[in-house]
Amino acid sequence: MELAEAIRSRQSVNRVKQDPVPEEAVEAILESAVHAPNHKMTEPWIFHVFTGKGRGDLARARAETARLQAEEEGEDEEMAAGRVSRERKKAFRAPAVVVVVSRAGRDEVETTENYAACCAAVQNMLLTAHSLGLGAIWRTGPVAYHPHMRDFLGLQEGDSIVANLYLGYPDMGQRPRRREDVSGKTTWHRG
Repeated sequence: MELAEAIRSRQSVNRVKQDPVPEEAVEAILESAVHAPNHKMTEPWIFHVFTGKGRGDLARARAETARLQAEEEGEDEEMAAGRVSRERKKAFRAPAVVVVVSRAGRDEVETTENYAACCAAVQNMLLTAHSLGLGAIWRTGPVAYHPHMRDFLGLQEGDSIVANLYLGYPDMGQRPRRREDVSGKTTWHRG
């Protein structure tokens, strides 16, 4: 697939089959990530890959995080149970889940640049998944920012979860994409 076509045709795929994704495909996706541009060659990315029964660990962490959030927000038992159930199921929405973490930098500027580099890494991953015939969707949400999830993944102070990347074979067709023309978002400064 030509790069320009891959960029134009890639889209978030939120419904995938539960057929396992070959480890070699996941490794190719991860390999593409580490070739993203990164300031001062900090290589700030860390990846946690959950497949098969390993997704159970992620499900338990998501469920416990949801329980803690519900408790912190004073939700009643019925609402909390629904929240916990929904979060647990998210770990199983795809046969492979890659959590992308950005390591903190030596200062605020480097931390921000590291996060940006990890976003570029995620875009490489999405494009590579698309080129391999896989569907993918980038998600985070409140659970990704909770201290319990940070502890589960072993994050240090200043580290951030950039993405929960769900990977699988698409179980949906292409949808029309809407994008505003770039001219409406561009200001040229010419000499």
